[in-house]
Amino acid sequence: MTPICVIPSDNAATDILGLVKRRISIVVNGGGINLKKIQIRFWTFRWNLPGNNTSKSGGVPIAIPEAKKVIKKEIGEKQYQNIIQIGEPIAAASIAQVHFAKIKNENQEKQVAIKILLPDIEQLFNEELDALMLFAYIVENTISKAKRLKLVEVVHLLREITNIEMDLRFEAAAANELYENTKSDNGFNVPKIYWNYTTKKILTLDKVNGVSIREQKKLEEQGINLQRLAENLIQHFLKQAVRDGFFHGDMPVSYTHLRA
Repeated sequence: MTPICVIPSDNAATDILGLVKRRISIVVNGGGINLKKIQIRFWTFRWNLPGNNTSKSGGVPIAIPEAKKVIKKEIGEKQYQNIIQIGEPIAAASIAQVHFAKIKNENQEKQVAIKILLPDIEQLFNEELDALMLFAYIVENTISKAKRLKLVEVVHLLREITNIEMDLRFEAAAANELYENTKSDNGFNVPKIYWNYTTKKILTLDKVNGVSIREQKKLEEQGINLQRLAENLIQHFLKQAVRDGFFHGDMPVSYTHLRA
């Protein structure tokens, strides 16, 4: 069995948002104001997708016809003709959703996953960031203890990070670098990026088939030595961190799979 590292979008924007909320909470509570709950809404809609009942998004999901339009617009009519099949969305995160597809690449058929930004997500984020910036400015200028926390500066950082997150080419570049660094490592594989099918709004990479390492019972049924698996994963991580100075900084167990 070979470990497969799946490279999704990182959650830097979500982490910074949490930092903003924590800092605001500290200021409000420390300032003697009785406010039990501050809720900042970055995602205003929810919907269910097969296998992902807890998905949340800033907009309505992309239906197949609309997804095809987005892909065709992004990669061009000629390249679009090399897409043989596009399936229904199988997963969604805060800013994008994923479709399995079959493409032609270098005269070969490839099973891939295509990640597509949600419609109007950039506009939604910018509107919410403007509101968050106003709130941070008000807090800083009405509560003396708030100035040292630099809430406005934190929101500026959040805006910079979200601008990067909205461009899937940055994610593709990071995944491609990890792929190049580890392609000769025995027992570790990163999905290949297909640059001719990747743009600012779509990201295409190899489809991964395997068993998630969080499915411990299935792994045991297949005779996998979990102790050996854990040791191998740690060794691979340390190799990337020490040898390459480049590693996946947000890799919960759902991102790593085993395949034969």
